[in-house]
Amino acid sequence: MGKFLLSLDEIDRVKRRNSIHTLVDLEKVTKVTRKTWREALSSRAPKPAVLDALADLGARPDKILVLDGS
Repeated sequence: MGKFLLSLDEIDRVKRRNSIHTLVDLEKVTKVTRKTWREALSSRAPKPAVLDALADLGARPDKILVLDGS
């Protein structure tokens, strides 16, 4: 059975669109801590605070999650 993971491609698109280059930038723009961003990007776990922040930055709802088939 699979699980949903954050799409790193969509996160990269959103970061480029908003001229965000670092975790410090992400923290400043979203008010989500660098630690939370680091964990989310590492684990790709779709945490509510991260999903909300990405939605505010313009992430596409049909692209932000991908199904991990493993």
